[in-house]
Amino acid sequence: MNLIYSDHPNIPVAVRTAFAQKVIDIAAWLNIDPNWLMQVMYAESRLNSQAKNIQHGRLIAAGLLQWTKASGIAGAPLSILKYNHLQQLDLVKAYFAPYRGKMHSYFDVYLITFFPSAVGQDDQYVFATSKLPASLIATQNPAIDTVKDGKITMAEFKEYVRNSTPHGVRDFVFATGQLAKDVKQKTTKVFTAIKENPDTLGEAAAGIGTILAFFFSFAI
Repeated sequence: MNLIYSDHPNIPVAVRTAFAQKVIDIAAWLNIDPNWLMQVMYAESRLNSQAKNIQHGRLIAAGLLQWTKASGIAGAPLSILKYNHLQQLDLVKAYFAPYRGKMHSYFDVYLITFFPSAVGQDDQYVFATSKLPASLIATQNPAIDTVKDGKITMAEFKEYVRNSTPHGVRDFVFATGQLAKDVKQKTTKVFTAIKENPDTLGEAAAGIGTILAFFFSFAI
């Protein structure tokens, strides 16, 4: 399959093949499109394992996924910088592990990266917690606060995610997820029809073949 950014200059040439394969393996385990992982790491760090977010002279996030102190990793964010690209992928897998099977789009992956407690909220939701006021979150993420009103809503977040994804990879990041959703729905309809009327098996076979062809195409 086509893995976006697999030859990005921020990924050392010596580990590119291993890095790409590890991303694919992790994504398969998480039941998500590997391009979603690549895009979220690109969005967060441009795939630079040594990327740093320094604000007011203080390191607040680091690494491929821009881990913060709140990530729960001992010594983060500073400790993240001692891990190379391949080692940080182990941290990526561990971070997303609690959401395995629950991510159905790139938006889900990015939201879990950015603010996991917001999963499932509607477009009017304002990003904030009892310990993180909306104003602080907006101040630390000015690009997402598009309205510039000192708070970030889910609608603004979605707009930012769409607009910040390069045009050249949008078909891989967004369309594939929708296609997978459509295929899943078709699969359910086909097998439901077979269960309710076994005589339709021959007619349904063409549909099953299309579905299998879709999934096998990702192994190329």
